[in-house]
Amino acid sequence: MSNPNPPAPARSAQRLRVWLGVLALVGYAIFLARHCAVVAGGADSSGYLNSARLFVDGKLATDLRAPPEFGPRDSLDAMHFLPQGFSPGNDRTRLTPTYPTGLPLHLAVAGKLFGWSVGPLLVMLVAATGALWLCYLVARELGLSAGLAFSGSIMLGTFPVFIFTSVQPLSDTLATAWSLATLFAALRARGRQAWAVAAGAAFALSVLVRPTNLLLAPSLVVLLGLNWRRLTLFTLGGLPGAAWLAWYNHQLYGHPLQSGYGDIFAAFSLIHGAPTALHFTKWLALLLPAVLLALPFAALTRRELRGREMLSLVTAFGAVAGCYLFYDVSHEVWWCLRFILPVVPALILAGLLGVEALARGPGSRWPKGFRPAVACGLVLWAVGNSWYWSPQLGVFLMKRYEQAYADASLVARDLLPKEAIVVSSSFSGSLYFYTEFAVLRFDQVEAPVFARYASLAHGAGRPVCAVLFKSEEAEAFRRCPGTWTSLAQIHNVGIWRLAPPTP
Repeated sequence: MSNPNPPAPARSAQRLRVWLGVLALVGYAIFLARHCAVVAGGADSSGYLNSARLFVDGKLATDLRAPPEFGPRDSLDAMHFLPQGFSPGNDRTRLTPTYPTGLPLHLAVAGKLFGWSVGPLLVMLVAATGALWLCYLVARELGLSAGLAFSGSIMLGTFPVFIFTSVQPLSDTLATAWSLATLFAALRARGRQAWAVAAGAAFALSVLVRPTNLLLAPSLVVLLGLNWRRLTLFTLGGLPGAAWLAWYNHQLYGHPLQSGYGDIFAAFSLIHGAPTALHFTKWLALLLPAVLLALPFAALTRRELRGREMLSLVTAFGAVAGCYLFYDVSHEVWWCLRFILPVVPALILAGLLGVEALARGPGSRWPKGFRPAVACGLVLWAVGNSWYWSPQLGVFLMKRYEQAYADASLVARDLLPKEAIVVSSSFSGSLYFYTEFAVLRFDQVEAPVFARYASLAHGAGRPVCAVLFKSEEAEAFRRCPGTWTSLAQIHNVGIWRLAPPTP
C-alpha cells in the first residue's frame, strides 16, 4: 500500500508528538487506576487470581476443601464444595482452574514481583495503555496519518466495553493488547522477516489469554502471505506457547485439546445467530461512532486500499465476531461485546481506511483539512458516546461493586470461626482467595442434602455460616433451611450463622 502521508515533520515536531502521546497514556492510566477494582470478586476475577496464586505456589491444581466428617473426599459430590472459577479434577479430590492460563501467568509474575495489590493493577494498566499504543502503531503501519491513528486509539480507549474490561481483572483487554501486538509484528514482517518470529510469539500469547483468538490465524496468513520462510518463522515463534498449552491441558484435563471449559460446543447453536447479530450491531452503533460500521465499505472504492491489509482486518473481525454470534450468552447484555473486544480495533482500523479512501476521493478537494477534520469529528463522537453511556451503564461503579467481595470476605475471615463451613455462591471464589474456609455452594444443593451436611457439621462442632448478597438470601435460605442469625452487614452483603438443632 502506498503511503499518502506528507513528508515527515521536523524532528522537534516528532518529539513533541511522542511526548504528547506519552502524557496522554499516563493520563489514561491514572484515569483507569482511579476506577480499578483489583479484587478477587465474581467467577471471572476470582478464577483468574486463584489460578495465578496457584502458579506462584508452584501448583497447577489444589485440593478440594471439604470437612472430614462429611466422608472421604472421593465419595463427595465435588460440585457442592466447588468455588466459582474452578472445575472438579478427574479424581474428584482436586480442583482445577476453569480459565485459560494467559492472564493468570501475567498476574502471577506481577503478583510475585510487586504483591497482590500492586501487581495485578500494573497488569491491567499496562495492558490497557499498551493496547492504545499498539493501535496507534498499527494504524501508522497501515499508512494512516498521525491524526487518524491517534483518533483510532481514542475511539478504542473511550469505548465503554474497553473501559469496563480494563478496570477489573478480566482477560479481554489483555487479549486485545496481544492481538494488536500480533498484527503489528505481522505488518512489520513484510519488510523484515525476523518480525515473523515476534508475530508468532505474540499470537501464541494472545491464544493463551483468549483461546478463540486462534481464529485470527487466517487473517495473519493473509497478511504474511504465502511466503514459506515468513510462515516458518511465525510457526517457530508460536511453538513454545503451543507446547505449554498442550502440556498444561494434558496435565489437568487429560488431553492437549481439552480445556477447563469442558464441552464448549454445547454452548453454541445456530439459533443464537440472528438475535446476537442484532445485539452486536445495536451496541457497537451506540458505543462507538456508528459511522464506523459503514466506513469499511468506503475503503472498497479505492483499489489501492483493497489489499491484503484490508482483507486481513475484515477476516479477523468476521472470524471472531462470527464465532460469537452463535454463543448462547453473547446477546444477553451490553458487556457481552467483550467477547469480541480483541477484534474491535480491526473494525476501527478498517473504518479509518475508509476515511482514507474518502480523503483520496471526495476529500481530495481539501487535502490538508479533510483528514484532521474527520479525525476530530470521530474523537468528539467517541468521547461524547462514552461520556453518556459509561455512567448510564454503571461502568464507573465497578470498583464499588467489586470491592464488596473483598470487604465482606475479609470481615468473614476475622469474624467467623476458622473451622466454619461457609454457605455461598457468588462469594465462593472470593472466599477461596481471601480465606481458608471450606465453602458449600447453596446453588448446587437441595434442602435434604444440606440438612445432612449441617447435621454432620454440627455433630463435629463445626459452625455453619453464610456470606450472601441480599439478592441471594431468599434462594439460599430456601435451599438451606434453618434458623439463621445475622452477624454483620457489609454493603449489600450479609454474614450469617446457622443455629444448631435443639437437643
